[in-house]
Amino acid sequence: MAIKIGDFVTSCEAGYWQLIDIKPKIADEDYSCGTVKWKKGDVIGQWVILKKAFTPKMKPRIDFSYVDASWLKPLSQDVLTGIQAYFTENPDFKYKFENAEIKLRPVITNCWINLTESEVVELQAIIEKLPAQFTIDEFWKKARKFKKNIVSPPTSHLLNFTTYPWNMDKKANLIYFGCEITTL
Repeated sequence: MAIKIGDFVTSCEAGYWQLIDIKPKIADEDYSCGTVKWKKGDVIGQWVILKKAFTPKMKPRIDFSYVDASWLKPLSQDVLTGIQAYFTENPDFKYKFENAEIKLRPVITNCWINLTESEVVELQAIIEKLPAQFTIDEFWKKARKFKKNIVSPPTSHLLNFTTYPWNMDKKANLIYFGCEITTL
């Protein structure tokens, strides 16, 4: 039985989830370890976006997540019947669940960096002028003078770049939608 959008499933996170979207999982770098190998740009699986409806004890709980599709398992008919019964007996929760706004936690890519206070101000000005979406290469073209400040920890600051793992350009480069400087 193939799992499809709209199905209720279990995942690596506890509870009962509804599959609401499927995105390709694309390699963002070459990889080789034993018999597992892929090249940057290869489709290596699927990301699935999930909406939680219930805890494992059938307590209503709305949440969102995304995981590799290999973690999904179909529910037994008894659990599916229980979900449908709960929705029938609790139409307000069913409405709330069906209309919940999707809120996914982004992936954060960190970059360890040492900055003086004046460099923080200068780099923050560059960050504020970034387009709504950008690759890491586009970021470093604008902030190239700060590349020399990248070091291994301990450092004074972190650059945190935010995205979703399926948000990529045609060359399999992650496309970020946020960057912030964090003082350590």
